[in-house]
Amino acid sequence: MESSGPGGSHCCEIAIVGGGCSGTLTAAQLLRHGFQGGITIIEMRPRLGRGLAYSTPFEQHLLNVPAGNMSAFPDEPAHFLEWLRRRGWPGAAPDAFAPRMLYGDYLADVLQDTVRVSGNVNFRHLRGEVVDATTNANQAILRLSDESTVTAGKVVFALGNPASAPLNNATTRLMGDRWHDSPWIGGALRVRFPGERILLVGTGLTAIDAVLAFHSQCVLSKTYLLSRRGILPQVHSLGRAAAPPPVFENPNSIRLMFRQLRAQIALLREQDQCWRTAIDALRPVSNDLWRGLRLADQRRFLRHLRRYWEVHRHRMAPQVRRRLDELIAEHRVEVISGRIHKADRRGGTIDLTIAQRGFGERHLQVDRAINCTGIHEDYRGRPRRLIGALIDRGLAAPNDLGSGFRTGEYGELIDSQGSRSAVLFTLGPPRRGDLFETTAVPEIRRQAEALARHLISL
Repeated sequence: MESSGPGGSHCCEIAIVGGGCSGTLTAAQLLRHGFQGGITIIEMRPRLGRGLAYSTPFEQHLLNVPAGNMSAFPDEPAHFLEWLRRRGWPGAAPDAFAPRMLYGDYLADVLQDTVRVSGNVNFRHLRGEVVDATTNANQAILRLSDESTVTAGKVVFALGNPASAPLNNATTRLMGDRWHDSPWIGGALRVRFPGERILLVGTGLTAIDAVLAFHSQCVLSKTYLLSRRGILPQVHSLGRAAAPPPVFENPNSIRLMFRQLRAQIALLREQDQCWRTAIDALRPVSNDLWRGLRLADQRRFLRHLRRYWEVHRHRMAPQVRRRLDELIAEHRVEVISGRIHKADRRGGTIDLTIAQRGFGERHLQVDRAINCTGIHEDYRGRPRRLIGALIDRGLAAPNDLGSGFRTGEYGELIDSQGSRSAVLFTLGPPRRGDLFETTAVPEIRRQAEALARHLISL
């Protein structure tokens, strides 16, 4: 595969902006389905397939889905598992949780092998950052940060998630350089000195990743996890039989659907079965159910129910929970329910007053604080530079929830006038809001295949 730096002007039939999971799978599907035109992936990272999720240097960061469900291809469910076995990875089994860095290697191999088998000599990796785009009737012109351009007949914005969703308020500004907008930027996950005390704002999977990173290092530290309710993600329970999707009596009411779901879970408990069966059975139909809800109900879910849903839907591997329990028992990790009421910067430390949930105020001194609240990007407020440029030009529009683009069936961008683009497309996280499940590999791989087939047919 060719990898080149930016500069000058380039032309291709299809440009893919982003070389993480979404972009890599889209390119692989185009090649698998016989596309022989020019494909250019524009990605700043030197290696394709990693993106934000799979670039982690920490072996302790595991996939949140068992290996048996992580194939790159919907029609070859054992593809990843077979790759692990060929690599000689110990314990390669359908219910194993592999390191995320290893999955990045897998995606890179998938693309490299697909390019080789396809015989396509027009594939290239262009290292650069796209910051703007314009279109005419049948093509798009992408402008990169160095002022070079790429002209393409079709563009796929495989943008993934940003590294952070900043919490920009008076408290975080007061902390200055002791506050990190994200654990994924710079060296935020490196322990700076023995005994360092670190506050993680959030108790979801992002915070768990940060805990694993800090406590995998030789230098000892103490971490505090803080969220309003102090709820940790649930744990996967393996070996359960799959259940058919439920049939809801009132699929247009979020309140009545959740009432029925709670009743199903209660029945499962009476039958000595696991609540996870009911949650997992929703996955194949969740996007259809989401589309059927009124906008007011979608907003109600995001406001009141999302946090409870996420800790049950997005679970951690059993070995991760065991390690977390060990650290808590050793008093190296503490989970706190509450919110920051006041913060004072005193030299190199931060004095915090925390309003604890049901336990009054608590005073805590830490050396650093990191935003681990996860990604909930606002496309109407402070989106990334390229997203903002597309919206400002009217080439794209935020969806009704503001959490992604307004998109058509195949991910085609819908512009500010309500017209579907024949040139600009997206998949994965930028479709969040239009779709309910759109950020995990099982959903992205299906979108990539459908989009590739659609692009080839145009």
